[in-house]
Amino acid sequence: MTKPFSIDKLLKLSEGFFMGDRDSWREPAGIFIDSRDVTPGSLFVPLKGERTDGHLHIKSALEAGASAVLVEKLWAEGHTVTLQEWIGQYNVLFFPVHDTLKHLQMLAASYRDLFKDLKVIGITGSNGKTTTKEMVAAILETMGSTYKNPGNLNSEIGLPLTVLRMDKIYEYAVLEMGINHIGEMDILVDIARPDTALITNIGTAHIGYMGSKRRIAEEKRKIFSLMDSTGRAFVYENEAFRDLLVENLKGEVCLFGEKSFPELKEVVDHGLEGQEMVFSDCTVFLSLPGSHNLNNALAAAALCRSLGADWKNIKEGLEGLSAVFGRSEILKGEVSVVQDCYNANPDSVMAAVAMFSDLSAQGRKFLVLGDMLELGEESHGAHSRLGASLAGADVELVFFYGSEMKAAADEYRLSGRNVFYTDDYSVLEAEILRTVQPGDLVLLKGSRGMELERLTAPLIKGMSKNPS
Repeated sequence: MTKPFSIDKLLKLSEGFFMGDRDSWREPAGIFIDSRDVTPGSLFVPLKGERTDGHLHIKSALEAGASAVLVEKLWAEGHTVTLQEWIGQYNVLFFPVHDTLKHLQMLAASYRDLFKDLKVIGITGSNGKTTTKEMVAAILETMGSTYKNPGNLNSEIGLPLTVLRMDKIYEYAVLEMGINHIGEMDILVDIARPDTALITNIGTAHIGYMGSKRRIAEEKRKIFSLMDSTGRAFVYENEAFRDLLVENLKGEVCLFGEKSFPELKEVVDHGLEGQEMVFSDCTVFLSLPGSHNLNNALAAAALCRSLGADWKNIKEGLEGLSAVFGRSEILKGEVSVVQDCYNANPDSVMAAVAMFSDLSAQGRKFLVLGDMLELGEESHGAHSRLGASLAGADVELVFFYGSEMKAAADEYRLSGRNVFYTDDYSVLEAEILRTVQPGDLVLLKGSRGMELERLTAPLIKGMSKNPS
């Protein structure tokens, strides 16, 4: 198949201009944006970020064997001597462009054109999109070769890398599409161009950047914007913004949820072990607990049925699925841990707490809640409202951690319930390990930046039995 990084494609990006010796040059066979990941004979794309500039790491990429580098024109003009030195030292071509991120996206969109027969599924939403992506991919894998985002490459930076690593051996591509600012979905949908797409829900994730839930809905619905009359748009049956999401849709509107699945006869809760979905034709055991995971599974089943999956495919796919890191992972030990700390916003926290409250435990149950980040001006009010909402939670004690969680702790304390607050991780860990006992159950829930998974190992290894 045509290479995504051929000389013709790279020259098109740089308007025919390059620096280096073309005669002895090797076309790249891979693409990286982190110089630490570069492999010999690959394309390196330095990006400007809030904390650093990837151009500062070009030499490291060259030392690792990069054979081509996109560079921003303004940077190249100020470093012509350095570039000439590198050309003399390494077998590399430099392709100057106006904006490396924009041109990375253009390269991915051009490469997507080669996959005319690939069935592309796009998945977005405020909560549950990664788990739903994994469920959809697991079912489709039982039907044919399936590709999905490696790790969490789902943003305006990650999705182009995901697409540029596709191959024509695949029949299906399941692409998670995550956004945190207005206009980002326009970029993602132009790259992915899904013919089937699903919005898990509209919540408050990234509301600090987006402004309101309605603005979030207006941005998320763009995932359906390039569909023609053959496209399928999946939305939750009880979604408050359902009508807005499918407004002016050219394709077919498809609903998911318990009411939209007449074949679903019963759901049997098995606590920490998961749950059973009893359908007319089969029973599917899902190892992930909670009503939110039930909804994710029903969304995946509905979408895959539209692509030809039968009940055998659905059962095999969902029953072979395990939790993704930081998303409803059940980790058993002296103290069992529900590790749900990849991200957090008010909706996902309350969904996790509701699931946790319904679980049975040999001992007591404890909540450990870290800051919900990226809420902007909404942060104080959102944390305060969360504290009030937790008053009825069926737990022994809530540990609040982080500067933003102080508002939640103060509000929760008004309910008269047991509460512990700190913004010092070492104090948090010491207090938790002094408090818990073998048989207890702990939920870790917070944004990724809070790194609550640091508590998991000492808890499940039984360090809780250390004397205080």
